[in-house]
Amino acid sequence: MTTNTMAEKADASAEFRPEGTAAKVWEALTAAPAASVTMIAEAAGVSRPTATKALTAFAEAGRAIRTPGGRSEEGRALPDTWSPILADDARDQDGDVPPDTTADAAVTADESNEPPTAPEASDATTEDAPAPTMSLTDAMRILEQEADRRAAAEAELARAQAEEEARRQQAAETLAKARTIEDTRRALTDLLNAVTTTYAALLSDDDTAFSTGLEAIYSGTADVRKATRTTQPKTTTGWGSSRDGDRNAPRPLRPDVVAHLTKYPDLTFTANEIAKVLGRSSGAVANALDTLARNGEAELVSERPNRFRAAKPQNA
Repeated sequence: MTTNTMAEKADASAEFRPEGTAAKVWEALTAAPAASVTMIAEAAGVSRPTATKALTAFAEAGRAIRTPGGRSEEGRALPDTWSPILADDARDQDGDVPPDTTADAAVTADESNEPPTAPEASDATTEDAPAPTMSLTDAMRILEQEADRRAAAEAELARAQAEEEARRQQAAETLAKARTIEDTRRALTDLLNAVTTTYAALLSDDDTAFSTGLEAIYSGTADVRKATRTTQPKTTTGWGSSRDGDRNAPRPLRPDVVAHLTKYPDLTFTANEIAKVLGRSSGAVANALDTLARNGEAELVSERPNRFRAAKPQNA
């Protein structure tokens, strides 16, 4: 009878099987030997104080051993680690396996009496300070969230940059179109003026003016073709002509017009003819001729087109 009772006791204690929350802590301890209380609590899904109480009960029952953490090479305190003592190890050390009722009772009492969030003073000094405040799962979740945020930010920046480039391209095309229209209108106006002047010279049998007008027509036709081929905005300031002559402005124009008229006192000229010689816009030359005529420095000889010559001296 006594022999059977001892055999049954040995068989019952051969396997250490806590119940309830203690069972979860025991599974986490055996799954990850040499782990800290924080790691064991995370793996078991319980609070750290509950895991500490269960581990202490395991140690009192001869089923777990606590190893001090010591310090790292940098002098930082390391957390203590816990390792399980299995049934074979317990027999080798004591010759018998202690019962597991102590661990179950201690964990059951702790779960019913202690606050779930109150840390234990002994563990706080050795593990809370050096141990990380977040688990590996939380760190991985934060990294995933940060990766998603960065991807969304990069996509938003790429979209904004694409919209800005499209807006700039549209603005450049609009400006180029406006410049093309303006240059084409001016070139056509100059060409129309040259054709009218040349036609009038033909009717008046003025060979010199007719030859000059033909040259103006040839040049005006080239300007029209050049203006219609322009597709990019030009780097000119203001709304002046895009020809090279205007890019040299500002330069006094009326002295040049007076000099040209004085050089050929017996000939009459249109604004377009003088503009071609001086390399200036016909509109600017026309304004200069009108001012010279009002000041008595030039004489309006005919209209449609307006033709000017140098003013004759008063005693002539």
